[in-house]
Amino acid sequence: MPDVEDSIGPGIDDVQFVLINPILDSDHGYQFNKPADIYVGVDNFVYVCDTGNDRIVMLDAGGQVQGFSNFIPHPEAITQNDSLQLLIVNKSNAIYKIDLYKYNHNISDVPIDTVFKKESEPTLQYTGITIHNRFEYYVTAIDVADTAVVRNSSFIFDFNSNHTLKGPLPLNSEGSGLFTALIPTSILSLRERWLDLSASQETTPAFIFTQKAKTSLYENFFNVQHITTTLVEDDIILVPNTSYIGKDIYNAGLVSAPQDIAIDKSGFIYIVDKGDATHPPAFFRFSNSGDALQKYFGNGNNLDNITLNSPKGIAVQLDKEDQILYVADTGNDRILLFKRSDDLD
Repeated sequence: MPDVEDSIGPGIDDVQFVLINPILDSDHGYQFNKPADIYVGVDNFVYVCDTGNDRIVMLDAGGQVQGFSNFIPHPEAITQNDSLQLLIVNKSNAIYKIDLYKYNHNISDVPIDTVFKKESEPTLQYTGITIHNRFEYYVTAIDVADTAVVRNSSFIFDFNSNHTLKGPLPLNSEGSGLFTALIPTSILSLRERWLDLSASQETTPAFIFTQKAKTSLYENFFNVQHITTTLVEDDIILVPNTSYIGKDIYNAGLVSAPQDIAIDKSGFIYIVDKGDATHPPAFFRFSNSGDALQKYFGNGNNLDNITLNSPKGIAVQLDKEDQILYVADTGNDRILLFKRSDDLD
């Protein structure tokens, strides 16, 4: 079993995720180079941003390679809409599309389309992307040339299904509290939880994002933020989820440098943390009320003897049955698969 503190989740959930073999690394025929993101698609294939190799790798659920995309420069984050189109960002001001359905899922045959490019702002870098409301999507961004005391963007943009920009979300761009985006590292729509489960809830605009919560000017107390919704005069508006205040998921002393988020149909939230000088790299599993259920520290002190190196991506199969958790162990050029302890033979 992994290194898990006995005090986590007593009486809530006895399930842990434990390493399964083989590891998807060079010793087992995989040639990943700094994989930065991983996503379980609505088509049940697994997609890896193989960043250093400038491509997307398509896997089946067990990790067998199904194909490689054409050239995409340094893909960093990936999502998939309800038409099975992959959308990708790569720390540039462009958004790319791979239309798998149109080409019968032969990913190597699919041309790479650039569906949006912010020509007027060449210093924008898109860092994360997630679908909401079936085809619309959010993109997190930073402006590497922006040194202004007061920034002019929330750094989370909303796009229409036809890849036109609606505009920035109304988050704050400075300050220490919730509803503030400083340097976002990833974003996940709560739509992911409700896929094929609830058509009405699948359209939610709610999301979770992670961020580097400190700049030269500001320090934010919430490097993980859950943005939920409320109804005001028949309009659905975004508001911070304050019910997580005081819970583990909002504890910056627990999750020090979050890089990516996943969620399953039970509402359990998974976060991968690259760590810092005082925190080892890790992944965490939280209940839907924000309580930590599992901490897996990748410092080699777990029974799997796994040492993580700057992990950046995490994904999980939505359903409980034969559920697998995927971690992009970026610095070690590999993908790790973990399985629920109650599913082990």
